[in-house]
Amino acid sequence: EALALARAGIRFRVVPGVTAGIAGLAAAGIPVTHRTTNAAVVFATGHDAGGETPRSIEWDALARMPAIVFYMALSHLDDIAQRLIAAGRPADEPVALIERATLPGERVIETELGRAAKDAANRGVEPPVIVAIGVNVGLRSAILQTQNTRDEGA
Repeated sequence: EALALARAGIRFRVVPGVTAGIAGLAAAGIPVTHRTTNAAVVFATGHDAGGETPRSIEWDALARMPAIVFYMALSHLDDIAQRLIAAGRPADEPVALIERATLPGERVIETELGRAAKDAANRGVEPPVIVAIGVNVGLRSAILQTQNTRDEGA
């Protein structure tokens, strides 16, 4: 957006904030990193400029990362999951679909990588959605024991 505004000669100011990939997970009770599960996290887009599954991603390398957060991945979730599983990610790995993160009507659906797309379709999940993949997602239940949040396990 900033590039489009700059090219159009429109003056603007960027107001820094916290990305939904961090704030959305925190609000849902999922730590982005944790000493016992993952010391790193990767943020990736779920589709490229043409609307397709990103071809520029090195799926084998991405699959080795301990935690992955996808933006705009709902329409390609099955393809993304299959690519990660083919690259060695376990099909039963925890996944959280965070719909409308931090907004009224937020919904969190916990599922597994191999069935995430099917569960999203069956539950009527609609964008905007943050997709969190990794064992850190499994820490959510322990964190939520002391919080009052909306929980929609699949």
